[in-house]
Amino acid sequence: MLRRTRVLVASLVMTLALVAASAQEPEPESEGGGSTIHILGEEPKPPVVPPAAPLPLPDDPDQPKHAPPEGEHMQEIFVPAGKSVDDVVAPPTAITSKVEGLGQPIAEIRVDDNSRTLSNTIEYVSGLRVGQVLSGSMIEEATVRLYSTGLFKDVAITWEAPSPKNAGRGVRVVIRAKDKFPWVVAPIFSYQARNYGGGAAFAHNNLLGRGIKLLVYADYTTAEKMLLAVWIDPSIHNTPFYYRVDAILRRDTIVEYARGHLSNPRVERQTNLDTIGLGAQVGVLLARRFHIDVRLKAYYDWTRSPDCFNTTNVNGYGTSDVVASQGSCVAPSSSGWDNTITTSMGWDSRSKVNGVQKGLQLSLTWQYGPKWLGDNWDYHLLNLTGVYAFRFFKQHNLILRWGGDLDFSPPFKQEIEVGAIDYTLRGTVYRQFRGDTSAHASVEYLVPLFTVLGLSVRGIGFYDTNLTWFRRLPAQTSTGSRLVTYGRGFRDYLPDTPSGVVRQSWNNGVGVGIRMYLRGVVLPLIGFDVAYGIEPNTFRYYLAIGSVLD
Repeated sequence: MLRRTRVLVASLVMTLALVAASAQEPEPESEGGGSTIHILGEEPKPPVVPPAAPLPLPDDPDQPKHAPPEGEHMQEIFVPAGKSVDDVVAPPTAITSKVEGLGQPIAEIRVDDNSRTLSNTIEYVSGLRVGQVLSGSMIEEATVRLYSTGLFKDVAITWEAPSPKNAGRGVRVVIRAKDKFPWVVAPIFSYQARNYGGGAAFAHNNLLGRGIKLLVYADYTTAEKMLLAVWIDPSIHNTPFYYRVDAILRRDTIVEYARGHLSNPRVERQTNLDTIGLGAQVGVLLARRFHIDVRLKAYYDWTRSPDCFNTTNVNGYGTSDVVASQGSCVAPSSSGWDNTITTSMGWDSRSKVNGVQKGLQLSLTWQYGPKWLGDNWDYHLLNLTGVYAFRFFKQHNLILRWGGDLDFSPPFKQEIEVGAIDYTLRGTVYRQFRGDTSAHASVEYLVPLFTVLGLSVRGIGFYDTNLTWFRRLPAQTSTGSRLVTYGRGFRDYLPDTPSGVVRQSWNNGVGVGIRMYLRGVVLPLIGFDVAYGIEPNTFRYYLAIGSVLD
């Protein structure tokens, strides 16, 4: 489905900036091939090699939080070469400051170690404010917020005595945030059955030091040729408001398959559809969890002359089924404007630390294409999706995904398509099924396998189930009976496309794969899946490099 792949394309290239950040800025080393971090606990002692067990992730609610006793001092802990701060275990008595601060007001906030991100942006993202009463949970949440932006490779929050002018008014909170390298130019490649190819992207993750993101992306695959530019400001002048503008130029080769032939789908009609357009979105993030936004897009679509094929003969020669049933090879839809208003709202309480998710995400979207904006006919698209991620054993992830679509008179290119590189259904060829109604669910379990020089390799097992169908189509009783006129345009449905739910509407896939992450990057650098399609009784393979397979 094109509306879903646009979102995936934008998010996959934002990942590239994060990948480059981890790859291009290694941790500083001290003498002896290691580095030193400072915590607070006992009196300083000579550097020691810590045990190998990792620290708990910052958002782990099961870890105890200690109030700082008086008289604590700074202690140095040695980090061997090849290890990260996450591999260090602090002494049991270690705390975050020698100044009693938990339960006291925040009198001052200071930001250190930031070379690219503005201090007021860091302060805003953290959520810490002067006048708040400091607590351990507040520090933990601020740390996760900063890590989740993808802008920083290291974050530490401590507190100390305030400046003399604020003496006795509380404590000074110190945020140490080390920036990642913000931009990258990188190749991208993806493969799946009947769609493969690659491209290149320029992505900047921190323009003007305010976390503004710029993406310029060129992609050439067997099914899509696309040039995309996106500008995103996630927080307008450090307020809860955000905006996005984008421009797109694309040729989409859309294939429609004959009914049946699940293991080796036969092409019944193939159409090139060219699109040029602009879009703009504005929204607000409330309580750092709930967002509401509105998007206006102005696209023009050219539907080119299609090719129709004979699916009754394996070699494809002879009079095609479509021509025999409909009298000619009719285009699937008319050309024209596709101008829409999209309203969406969602809740996202997930934390993402070193590629491990935890929490809930819900999203509800309504896209409206009205005739008064120049469209050929009125249509409505409704979409609901959800994700819940559980974390086990600190690095294991159980991810549940679900969703559904309900469309009313959708244009051909906006219909639901099943079989892209996403979680809706693995084990099929690209865009094997389509409809105007769908329900889908997926279960994934990720386990850590090993980590080498900051590159983490994880295994994944998954199960996908998907039900997609057209609710009601006219019967194929004459040559023109499936050519439906809508307003100033039309939609032509293939003669053997089923109307209503049939057995072929429900499909399932199960499989395994691997994901390769760099430290601090939420999405994978490389993904590879092997999926078994239960209904077609065949295996399909998926590869994504610098792309989204997650």
